[in-house]
Amino acid sequence: AGVIAPAGEQSGAKASAQVEVLFREHGPGLGRYLVGMVRDRGLAEDLLQDVFVDALRVQAQLPEVQNPRAWLYGIARNRALQALRRGRRFRGALSRLGGRAREVDDGDEELVAIQDLLERELTPELRALLLLRYVHGFEAVELAAMTGLSAEAVRQRLARARGRLLSAAETPAQGGETR
Repeated sequence: AGVIAPAGEQSGAKASAQVEVLFREHGPGLGRYLVGMVRDRGLAEDLLQDVFVDALRVQAQLPEVQNPRAWLYGIARNRALQALRRGRRFRGALSRLGGRAREVDDGDEELVAIQDLLERELTPELRALLLLRYVHGFEAVELAAMTGLSAEAVRQRLARARGRLLSAAETPAQGGETR
């Protein structure tokens, strides 16, 4: 790839307007994805802002982006994974100190059970792939571009993750009765 020249004032304003359009079109879906990844609405909102700050920072490259939606979700994925890695120790310390229990905005017990299963059984990277594929509809080729993996590697990881989840879902809960 060649060197990208800095955008002039007029093209800079156009690129900023493009980022605003991307925010209106994809912000709500990205926000839901980030909440699903980090399970903390406040952190997800911060990460969403970071995604669009990143987009503004490289706005001169926007005309070269072939799939803006996949590009934004790739940034969001990376931001979420970084936050999960950074926050793991901090959240553990808070819970040990008697910090508040997780708040669930949506009282849907089935959704909570699915999120708990995903968190318990899958690494953050696999969770990200599953959410991007089955909740946000990205194809393996798009996921490959986001992650730097081959499309076949993405498909294999998705298949293994699905198998692990199905196996875990069929296993009776501790102390529960088998049906």
